[in-house]
Parts: sequence; structure tokens; C-alpha cells
Amino acid sequence: IAQLKGKSISQRVIELCQIAHPDFRASLIEAAKKNHYIFPDQLPPLAEDLIFIEEYKSRISLKNGKTMSVRPLLPSDEIAYRNFFYSLQAETIFLRFFHSVKIFSRKMAQDHWSSMDYRKNISLIGIVQNRGNKEIVAIGTYAKMDDQWAEVAFVVREDFHNQGIAGYIFKELQRVASANGFEGFFAATLPENTSMIHLCRKLFADAKITTKEDELEIWMKFPRK
Repeated sequence: IAQLKGKSISQRVIELCQIAHPDFRASLIEAAKKNHYIFPDQLPPLAEDLIFIEEYKSRISLKNGKTMSVRPLLPSDEIAYRNFFYSLQAETIFLRFFHSVKIFSRKMAQDHWSSMDYRKNISLIGIVQNRGNKEIVAIGTYAKMDDQWAEVAFVVREDFHNQGIAGYIFKELQRVASANGFEGFFAATLPENTSMIHLCRKLFADAKITTKEDELEIWMKFPRK
């Protein structure tokens, strides 16, 4: 289903291309470029039918009374995704990327999306309604390392901390990763990111944590089915 209300022309075009038959998505994107509805460098949606990602959607009631929807990140989320980045404090960005990042360009957003196949590489976003607008307040990602392990990372907007969001998205990522054949997660974090370390230990009691230079490496094996 395409969500078109309140969106720009370019967002609407991408939304509609996402739900079009896979055989026509690339040609629709090219036609939209020629008519200047979207940027010339816009990547087309995956040719594969993405009906299966409906299974990755969920909802949770937060402690603050709001409802958060969780679903995979899509190309049409580019503006909301970039707005999410710019809503984060510098310290949060540093803990996530290990260095200062002041600009989150359109190319960076497209590069992130282009690496996703929604099985071996995926990002889940948490969305809440705020004053009539839907805002991304959290994002969690895993990316394939090898056939058994995927690297996981996530970030939650500061005003939504202590709502159980990180743990929920972590578990949802684990559910999706396990369904796609992975056996565990790897995470790299800074020693000062105590909330991340605590969460990993809470969810995986047997997590193995080692020090490598200035970072901590955390290996978390999924429970056997």
C-alpha cells in the first residue's frame, strides 16, 4: 500500500513505483526522471517483489503512551531518514559512527538503501505520529558478515530514550535475521556506550565481549530454535 497523503510529488512517485509490478519499476523510475519528478540519480526500487517484507512489520505501545510502528526502510523514506539524522545530538551520532558526522547527504542515504536486499542486509525504522506528521525516531540495521554472522547497529532519538525501543528493535532484527539463516549478531561499540553494552548483555547473557584497540567487539549467538 502506498502512503501518499502529505507527501511531495517526488515522494509520491517513489511510493507508487515501489508497489508497481517488478517488471515495470525501472522503466517508471526512468520516465519520472525524464519528466523531472524525481532526482536524476534516484535509484530504482528492487526488481524483486517485496511482499515478504510485510512479515517484518510490527507495532508497539511505548511507555509515553504513543504507538510506534516498525517496518523496513524504503527509498521513499529518504527525507524522513535524513530528518531523523539531523534530529540527533552530536554525542549520539559519535557513539553510532565513532566519529563526528555533520552532513548526511542524499548520496549517503541512497548508498545505505542500495545495499539492502531485505534478507541479508536490512534496516528497520521506528515511526511515531507527531502533530500530524510521521517521524522516524529509531533505526536498527544488520548487514551480512558471512553465512552465520551479521553486524548489528541501531540508534534511538534522545527524546525517545527509556521507552524500550532499542530492545524491541533489537529483538525484531534478531527475528528477521534468524528467519533469513543467520546464527548470531556482531556489534562494535565504544566503551563509553554503556547503554549498548548493557542491552547486549541483557538480551544475550552469554555474549562474548573483547577489546580491540579503542573499541569493544560483542558476539551474540542466537538461541537454538
